[in-house]
Parts: sequence; C-alpha cells; structure tokens
Amino acid sequence: MLFGMLIESTVHPLHTMHERACWSQKWARRILRFLRCPVQTRGVLPARGFITANHISYMDVLVLAALTPTIFVAKSDVRRWPLIGILCERAGVLFLDRTSMRAAVAANRTIADVLRSGQSVVVFPEGTTSPGETILPMYAALFQSALDCSEPIIPTWIAYGDATQRERIAYWGDMTLMPHLLQLMRLRSIDDVSVQFRTTGIPARHRTQASEMCRVVWEQMMENASGQRQEIAAA
Repeated sequence: MLFGMLIESTVHPLHTMHERACWSQKWARRILRFLRCPVQTRGVLPARGFITANHISYMDVLVLAALTPTIFVAKSDVRRWPLIGILCERAGVLFLDRTSMRAAVAANRTIADVLRSGQSVVVFPEGTTSPGETILPMYAALFQSALDCSEPIIPTWIAYGDATQRERIAYWGDMTLMPHLLQLMRLRSIDDVSVQFRTTGIPARHRTQASEMCRVVWEQMMENASGQRQEIAAA
C-alpha cells in the first residue's frame, strides 16, 4: 500500500493542504481496513481546529487521519525515514525541530496559517511516543499557534483497548520500525480502538495554561476509557 501511495501521489500531485489531508484520509482508511481495525469515536469530529492528541504509536496518525481530513505536525527525524518521510511530505506533514526555539516560532507561524485556512492540524504535545500508561510532560510552545489565530484547542484521547493490545501497538523507546510493523500485521485484528474528542475547545488564554488544561482533560478521558473497558469486561 505504501508504494501505491507513492505512485498515486507522483502521477497525481497534491497541491493544497486540503487535498493532502483528504488524500491522507483515503489511504488511512484503506490501511485500517487491511489491518481490520475499526475505530469508535466519542464527541464531535472536529471540522477545523487544533487537535492535541496523546501519542502511543504511529498507528495514532492512521487512526486520526481516517476519521477527519487533517494535517499533522511531526518531529524532523521522520522526514529521514525511508519511504515514510517522502509520503509524509506529500501528505503535508509539518516537520519540527524540537531542539530549536527559533524553529518552534517558525512552526507556529506555519501552523497558524494552516489553521486560518480552515484546515485542522494535529499535534502530539508530549513530543514522543510512550507505552500509554501515563501522560508525559507536554511541550506548551506549539499551543501558541492556535491562540494566535483564535482557533479552538481540542484535546483528544486515543485508546487501544486493554493493556495486552496496547503493549502490542505501542511503538516507543529503542524499537525499530520494520520489526514492529511486521508484528502488527500478523495480528488477526485490532479491536476496541477508540478516540474521544472534547466537544468544545478549552478556554485558555496563554500556552502554558492551554497545556495544563489539556492535561487535565486527558486525565479525565483516560479515566473514562478505562472505566468503559471495565464495564465491557463485567458485562
């Protein structure tokens, strides 16, 4: 499928951010169908705005992209990944060097421009993936882009079912891409994947407050997801 994406985007170049977001959505849905990975949602799918999501795996990108046409912000290292980096560029991914404040300022301007155009943008404020058991420290800098253009900040929580399945899907630490991807493809299905969207944006006035409020909402969403799984297990 990845080579299919490469060929299609070469034959039919993508020009606008919305075209890139819709192209990503189409292929994300195809990949999730191939992986037998249905996704349940809670809350209203955002048509626009600054979507702030927890980060467990590269699967997060597929899950969110399949739900709504959006543009992602990723660390600059991803640009150098074989094939994946090229596809990310064609999908309109905004690459960020997190070690540079100057780069963060420039990225905020670019993100704000995309948001003003009416296109939603996804950011993973933790800055890296984790096993998903806790919430990592959050980078507040990129929240400024949403505040600068008065776009809603929409906390979003992705859950992958019980601890066993989450452990298989989590991609973090010193894991390498291809062995993990092959392991994922050997699963018969990926069940009980859910995404919670906050229905309204958080009423923050500055970026530090925005990141703190996002963490509070995430904690509530994490607890809700855990409670739902317990109810299902007890039924």
